[in-house]
Amino acid sequence: MKQVVIALLVLLLTGTLYAGWNYSDYSATDYKNFRTNPRFNQKIDPDAIDYPLANAAIFFMTNEVRVKNGLNPLEYSQELEIAAWHHSRLMVEKNFFSHTNSRDSSRRDPSSRGKLAGITNPALAENIAESFGINYRPGSPIYPKNVEKGEFSYSANGPLIENHTYISLAESLLAQWMNSSGHRGNILSKSALQMGCGVYFYRDRSFYNIFKCRATQNFQWFKPVIAGDRTDTLPEVK
Repeated sequence: MKQVVIALLVLLLTGTLYAGWNYSDYSATDYKNFRTNPRFNQKIDPDAIDYPLANAAIFFMTNEVRVKNGLNPLEYSQELEIAAWHHSRLMVEKNFFSHTNSRDSSRRDPSSRGKLAGITNPALAENIAESFGINYRPGSPIYPKNVEKGEFSYSANGPLIENHTYISLAESLLAQWMNSSGHRGNILSKSALQMGCGVYFYRDRSFYNIFKCRATQNFQWFKPVIAGDRTDTLPEVK
């Protein structure tokens, strides 16, 4: 039902009807064709976020980077996406930014989070990042225009900075990770077999309600995921 509502909103705003991302779409989409899918080029609406679509964009972008560096693409894992998305969500909701969740001992490290996602044999490597939901040029001064809506401009009387599209958000996150040796090492690891990604958006009340996000990548190394019972669930459209 939520995906129907999102699609109708997009139709009203753009004149184009795009269905929300379904997990069956992974069978027809990969790193070679995801850029031509118009759904990924939609601007992110803070009030109607398609989390499965956002997570898929990061997944395909990561595989694109791996292939450009001479490596095989990684297989998608729902369990790894579940672990990644819930860690990003809780980093926002519990206000921390770390691979260690000190707020909940059952989720303290990537392996324990993997078990809650249904991974019986977790061998996880993890990347995390903070970024913006607006398509902001890092290091540039910005001017608040509408605090309630979290709108900004690069100059006092300039146009508003637009929100990221799903694909440009993924590009910004991958650029950040690839500029860090440890994160880059996880992305380009030959030990990695499967991957799942998860991003969670929020308004930063400490800085004029700016639209931001925290993101997680989880990689399963050495042996494929053996799935068992889950405690956590897949993300839904907001």
